[in-house]
Amino acid sequence: MEVECMKACMRKLAIWYTPNFKPIITHDELDHIMSNLGFLSLPPLYTATAVWKEYSFPSAGALISDSPSPPPRPRLPYPRIDGLHVNTYRSFLEAIDYYLRMNNISDLFHIRGMPLHHALDRRYKWLRMIGDDLVYVYREGTKDSSTTYKNADKDQKPVLHIVQWENIMDNGQDIIVV
Repeated sequence: MEVECMKACMRKLAIWYTPNFKPIITHDELDHIMSNLGFLSLPPLYTATAVWKEYSFPSAGALISDSPSPPPRPRLPYPRIDGLHVNTYRSFLEAIDYYLRMNNISDLFHIRGMPLHHALDRRYKWLRMIGDDLVYVYREGTKDSSTTYKNADKDQKPVLHIVQWENIMDNGQDIIVV
């Protein structure tokens, strides 16, 4: 009984498009938004452990030439982009923010929890994220092991934080990345 209760409480994270407050589940949904922002969708990249899809930013010439290290590549597992590890979402949003230089990336995308879908999610193996009071899980093989872009200016505050979103459904139990 306790195991069934835990399964019922498990939630996955998803990236949401803030202007219309809808979750984005696949790259098909994300590609249109990314192209409107100036990103080009690259073909899926097959690795030994997973399939990833990257986006390039053709207008980044000056950013790339001024960067002391290789610029970040916005990338997410392919084809589904729900139920990923929070660090994978963080890397993706940091990469987008690197190119767009937005004051608040959560005006465009945010991350929040949503229930597992009984029919669509049962075929995946789910792992629990450590350090959560709630039971957030991510699909096995979707934790981005690449390093995130770090600004060379150590005095600058980080662009993204994980905070409790107090004024939203579920009494502030959802995570948002801003």
